Amino acid sequence: MDEKLNMAAGGYLAIDSRLRIIEMNQTLKELLEIDDTPKHMHEVLTVPSRIFFQTYFNPSIHMHKKVNEMYLTLKSKSGKIPVLMNTVERDGLYQCILLPMTIREEYEKELLLAKRNAEKFTQEATAAYEQLQQLLQNVERKQLELEALNEQLLVLAMTDSLTGLKNRRYLDENLDTLIAELRGNGQFLAVLLLDIDHFKSINDTYGHAIGDAVLRELAWKLQEKVPTPGVVIRLGGEEFVVILPGNDGFQAADLAENLRSSLEKSPWDHVNMTISIGGALLEPADNALSLLKKADQALYGAKESGRNRVLFHSGILSAQ
Repeated sequence: MDEKLNMAAGGYLAIDSRLRIIEMNQTLKELLEIDDTPKHMHEVLTVPSRIFFQTYFNPSIHMHKKVNEMYLTLKSKSGKIPVLMNTVERDGLYQCILLPMTIREEYEKELLLAKRNAEKFTQEATAAYEQLQQLLQNVERKQLELEALNEQLLVLAMTDSLTGLKNRRYLDENLDTLIAELRGNGQFLAVLLLDIDHFKSINDTYGHAIGDAVLRELAWKLQEKVPTPGVVIRLGGEEFVVILPGNDGFQAADLAENLRSSLEKSPWDHVNMTISIGGALLEPADNALSLLKKADQALYGAKESGRNRVLFHSGILSAQ
């Protein structure tokens, strides 16, 4: 070390990136009241200064390649020595100049207090963030629960409460979409409109409770006999609709006659009954409304011609 630097008016030391002391001038040794150069920077610092140094020195020197006016407290045999340290990075070492201070203690207390306040703020911010995350998780869970509930409500809104079948709302909201999809795929679509013959007399003779029981029994018998992907829907009262994707007129007519015949011969729990069926096949000019209207006209014709029979709008007819 140069003799002038060794005996300079201020303390000098050089440390490496691991904070090991590489060299120290005589002025600083005399200030610390030591003969040999310590091995590590921590050996010359008080505990509070060591914490402060460890917290702020490395980030500052790595970011700016220098540290200006860092207040530290050194420890000597005679007691504490407040100093002001400036550091620059040069030739892979951190070269430091340390000048004794007379009012260092108050600065150190203020800095430690600021550090504690910063740590408290960080802890509070972390706690607030964790609470926010928990709140967001709760909101997300509630959102999923709400979506599930909405799905259940939608199912209920499209379900007939008496029979458990799809209801008129389901038909209104889905038939046009199904028509467009089947047309796009070049597939047939047929609908059957069913009505219980003389249902009013069943209610009048046996009461509405028996009438409801007959409707429920008819619903599950239709579901049992209509093959997938056919859909059975209760329009209301004693009227039911069967949607038959992929069925041409002859397939739909055969299924309709099979339904009529099997229901006539089927044993019933409460009252024997028959049904009339009107059918229609989707044509290029049809929409949901016109298709159902054709099926309704065919059903009217089946009733007018004696009931307990099948009539298709296209003229395909199957009688008892």
